[in-house]
Amino acid sequence: MSSHDLTLCIVCLLTFSHTPLAQAQSEWGREGGAYSSATFGNGSAYGPSITGENSMQWKTFEVRFGKEWERSQDGAELRFDAFHFNEGHPENNHRDGFGFQAVARKDINSIVSAEAGVGPYFSMNTTIIDSVEYDDPRLGAMVTMAILANMDRLSPGLHMRFAVNHVTMPGAASSNAFLVGIGKDFDPVYSRGRADSYADSTWYGVMVGDSKTNHGGTAAAVGTAIEVKKYFEPQWATSISAIVEGDDKSRVDRNGVAVQGWFVQPLNDKWSASAGVGPYVAVNRRDSGEPELDGLITIQVERSIGKNWKIYANFNRIASFKKNNDRDMGRIGISRQFNLR
Repeated sequence: MSSHDLTLCIVCLLTFSHTPLAQAQSEWGREGGAYSSATFGNGSAYGPSITGENSMQWKTFEVRFGKEWERSQDGAELRFDAFHFNEGHPENNHRDGFGFQAVARKDINSIVSAEAGVGPYFSMNTTIIDSVEYDDPRLGAMVTMAILANMDRLSPGLHMRFAVNHVTMPGAASSNAFLVGIGKDFDPVYSRGRADSYADSTWYGVMVGDSKTNHGGTAAAVGTAIEVKKYFEPQWATSISAIVEGDDKSRVDRNGVAVQGWFVQPLNDKWSASAGVGPYVAVNRRDSGEPELDGLITIQVERSIGKNWKIYANFNRIASFKKNNDRDMGRIGISRQFNLR
């Protein structure tokens, strides 16, 4: 399974994980509830680095999840979202990345809502500059405007999502994309119950998956990892993991240790989504063999099995910055907690 395929699996799991809600709880966006969506579409890039075809070639997608902070009586909502956005394949520009947005939503009527979001977007673009291939890291911003069409009759909180993403990237191309997909609001009753079961717990996990260096002429490899994750509060955790990335037979055969801080959002009584970021100290035996400081970004969806087991799938981006040996990893895993409350 490739990293791209696993990302699409995470998209589907985030969107369609569902626990039926009571009729009285069918109002969108209850205070403290969760949100997730998956959208696909097309768009174009423009700017100094675009010298050929600027279309995203219908390979654009976004997955996001978030937490509602507040909802007023007149239907206005404030939310915090984490997202992974892939900008498709304009010629010589294969850019994707991760970010966060502050989102405001307002009900227009009982069927339609509108929302706007803005926040930082950290991207990496596989591109050729002066005949040299790079995975160019940059920090920019993404603005999102969306219309949501209520499909409560099919499932409480379910809706169609029609969104426009505008990316501004200093020193690189900007882009506009139109995306269509499915979103869902999750009731806070399930979020609280799920969070309480995680608070002050420690989990031990193992995972395996596919590693792909973001550079031409490299082979996919099988990677593994072991992880210890500590939940301090219902929605915050930290982890330490030992990672074996696997050998791409050309540029990267890297092993190391990563520490990540996590934002965790329960979706219902069994499912949750999370985003993690932190430093990764590793040694690449196909480079200098000296320790290097990289970064690790992860988006993950997981399902509990009973009180002390869970299975999960994640998509990871290793940012090597100066080394230009960035990597995508898609993994599946299982973990168990031993200090049951």
